[in-house]
Amino acid sequence: MDAQRALLDELMGAARNLTDEERKGYKEVNWDDKEVCGSYMVRFCPHDLFVNTRSDLGPCPRIHDQKLKESFEKSPRHDAFVPKFEAELAQFCEKLVMDLDRRVKRGRERLAQEVEPAPPPPLTAEKSEQLSVLEEKIKNLLEQVESLGEAGKVDEAEALMRKVETLNAEKTALTQPQNEKLLMLAQEKKMALCEICGSFLVANDAAERTQSHITGKQHVGYGMVRDFIKEYMDAKEKATEEERLVRERDAEDRRKQKEKESERRRRSDSSDRERLRDRDRERDRYRDRHSDRERSRDRDGGRGADSRMRNGRNGGRDRYRDRSRSRSPVRHSHRRHS
Repeated sequence: MDAQRALLDELMGAARNLTDEERKGYKEVNWDDKEVCGSYMVRFCPHDLFVNTRSDLGPCPRIHDQKLKESFEKSPRHDAFVPKFEAELAQFCEKLVMDLDRRVKRGRERLAQEVEPAPPPPLTAEKSEQLSVLEEKIKNLLEQVESLGEAGKVDEAEALMRKVETLNAEKTALTQPQNEKLLMLAQEKKMALCEICGSFLVANDAAERTQSHITGKQHVGYGMVRDFIKEYMDAKEKATEEERLVRERDAEDRRKQKEKESERRRRSDSSDRERLRDRDRERDRYRDRHSDRERSRDRDGGRGADSRMRNGRNGGRDRYRDRSRSRSPVRHSHRRHS
């Protein structure tokens, strides 16, 4: 019936049976609505695991719909909502397991407090006397059987052995009922506790009953809950470890980058200092060359002045002489003829 209803919902919509008045206030449900069970969307709902068991949680207050689950799995926002839904499911499952573990602890304490069965009480005087008589008869008959066997009287020995077996049966019947009762009592007292679901079991029980417990709804349900918690915690630890490794790699990259920047600045500063030294050396060389030229100019300056002065005076005389000669050609000529 539920399958048919789900098929009709898929074909005609969940609001197919609503009246026009009811349709006015009807709201289409989406997988991300608060009314929808996120645990059912992403994994399983614990309310579905223990139906009709001692751990029955009752019906889930939120919507379980296969069509919505399929819509969620096809949604482009699926991966973004999975961590949120899994966290909600893990929180619910952890509470279940905490309550169960408290129950298991109380069960262990209860088993530890149970006293061992008392030793069997001694036989009554009457039974003890009967037991002694039987044991004496059995002893005598066995001696006779041994003698007959040595004498080669096999038939007589076999007949006495049959009497010995009868006496042993009477001896067993005298003590066995009490031993069986004690054995049954010990088996009833010897209980075990299932660590998965907290159920009490009879130790060394029949294989069929043990298998029935292992495949039972309560045991399987708590197994799923515990497995999910372990898987969730392992994934969380793995993600935390990966984040730590990423942070360490980023820190190492930043450290190396800082070292590179420091080395670059050091080289840049060293290069700047070298350029400054080169500039200073060049300036010093320039100053030295300029000073040398100044000193050379100073040394050559005196001799040049004297030379210029002498040249100036001689030149003046020479020029005067030349002018004089040009002005008195006759006199010069007369002097030469006379």
